[in-house]
Amino acid sequence: MSIQQSPSSDPAVTPSKAKTWRGYAFEIVMVCLMVGAVFAFQQRNMLPSDGSVVIPDTQFVTLQSTTQGASSGTTSGTTRMLLAENKPTLVYIFAPWCSICRISINNLDSLDPDKVNVVRIGVDYQNVEALSQFVDEVGVKGDVLIGNRQTMLDFKVTAFPSIYILQPDGSVVGRSVGYTTSLGLKLRTAFE
Repeated sequence: MSIQQSPSSDPAVTPSKAKTWRGYAFEIVMVCLMVGAVFAFQQRNMLPSDGSVVIPDTQFVTLQSTTQGASSGTTSGTTRMLLAENKPTLVYIFAPWCSICRISINNLDSLDPDKVNVVRIGVDYQNVEALSQFVDEVGVKGDVLIGNRQTMLDFKVTAFPSIYILQPDGSVVGRSVGYTTSLGLKLRTAFE
């Protein structure tokens, strides 16, 4: 008479499965560390997000008013302040030639405007018409503000898109660069 062990109690099977799961867990941790290192490298020259830097509430001219003003022959345009008094502001700085901006700018539409002041600032463009063409092609909803070289210097923009989260007093509490999903934007603004 021979004694048979059940497959679940076989010592050779259990360590093998455990070894496989440990291998997967190790690979997942390594991928997360590598992605984190890439993000840290990309953000190394951005403004610090610890609240120590305060961006002043600056007035910008809106793109819509500039293009309308050009067609009507007037030069005065509508202006908009950067910050909101009672909610955080997400500043999305983009360039019209940026392919990542082209596919990510409309992700901003998923944010609740009652909870987050969304500001899109166009910079690094050849002319205002190029900026306007980008906005029309992509179908951007909401105001686009016209930035310039000084805007890029103020926000330490070295890559596009650059995203900052500002408290109502202008203190920088969040930052990222590159593509961000709608869910990523919601999570960033929820925890800042």
